[in-house]
Order: sequence, then structure tokens, then C-alpha cells
Amino acid sequence: MHDGRDEGLLELDFRDAGQCELVFFGVTAKLIGSGAGRFLMNRALELAWSRPVTRVWVHTCTFDHPSALSFYQRAGFRAFRRQVEVADDPRLDGTAPRHVARHVPVIE
Repeated sequence: MHDGRDEGLLELDFRDAGQCELVFFGVTAKLIGSGAGRFLMNRALELAWSRPVTRVWVHTCTFDHPSALSFYQRAGFRAFRRQVEVADDPRLDGTAPRHVARHVPVIE
């Protein structure tokens, strides 16, 4: 919360025994670079490792912020696998607003 409004999102998934997936993570654009993301990541890792898990992982993609991968690596994550996934662009069917992920070209 910042000034009474939600400004960040964190979701941890513990459904697989011994694992925690960081499913959703982020702060609003106005908080990028303010330290809020680092604060939220520290809290996420504290919560994740407080359970009996041996693996905490995150899945990122090109629709994430261009600095997401390096941010996760600075937080202690390391690359496990790289793969190509083909999916319809959610900006084309209205699932996501047209202005998101501006760093990824829209191919119609």
C-alpha cells in the first residue's frame, strides 16, 4: 500500500510439496526504482523460506518488465531453463490493455 492504494502485488503458491512458486510479483510503474520492489522481494523470500521448502522459483517472460530477469538474479534466483513458448498476444484479444509490455512489438 502507498497513499492508501494498492501499489504492489505478491502471490506465492505452495501447492507442490517442498516448493514455492513466486506466481505474481510487481510494483506499479511509479514505484520502480524506489526500493519498493526490493522490499517486496525480501518479504516474498522471507515468507517462502519460512515454510518447509527446498525450492523457490519464478517463471518470467518477455512480457515482464525488461529488467525483471536481472532483478530476480540480484535477489538470488538463477536461470534453470530457457524455453520458447508460443501463445496469442493478450493485447490483441483485449485480455491485456494495448499499452502494456511496450518493449514487445505487437504483430498483427
